[in-house]
Amino acid sequence: MIQDSYQTIISFLRNEIKILNSRFIASAYPVSAKEETDKILQKVRKEFYDANHNCFAYRIGMTGKVFRYSDDGEPSGTAGVKIFSAIRSKNLSDVLVIVTRYFGGTKLGVGGLSRAYHDSALSVLKKVKVAEKITMSAVRIKFPYDFTSQVMYLISKYNVSIVGKNYQEDVEMEIEVRLSLVSDFGAELFNTCSGNVQIKKT
Repeated sequence: MIQDSYQTIISFLRNEIKILNSRFIASAYPVSAKEETDKILQKVRKEFYDANHNCFAYRIGMTGKVFRYSDDGEPSGTAGVKIFSAIRSKNLSDVLVIVTRYFGGTKLGVGGLSRAYHDSALSVLKKVKVAEKITMSAVRIKFPYDFTSQVMYLISKYNVSIVGKNYQEDVEMEIEVRLSLVSDFGAELFNTCSGNVQIKKT
């Protein structure tokens, strides 16, 4: 079975916890590209310009292979990777979590600091709204007019989205098909049109 869906967050959320007078403000953002994370980081650093640290982690894409994390001056391994661990523990992607820290005067130690960043990130991810994100495949199809009703039936059956139509000698459509259903849809479309169809992934 082809994997074509994953869990992501659908809106921004912020949550704050306090540990030994230190404030940990976790901000979770839905993102889909590295460029988005850069802009959000700039915005948050400007918003919390007087904070001691703005540590972060993000994970992008269906497989989560695009990721990055930063300790932003905290002891190595105590912040960014712990935030990233929280994201992975919730099995989320297309998400950026920034944990802003205001030092409260009491040192937490390496273990305490690690737990604080992980717990802070987890606290916001437990509250944020989550939804399934489905990967679609863009496909171009071309078929004779006589098969229009049969093709429209298949489009409805497979919950295909029609992006564009062009009526000339034949019917041409730009459609989006769920990635895991492309093969089955194509095979059934070919049979329905008795082979009189062109199917091309775009």
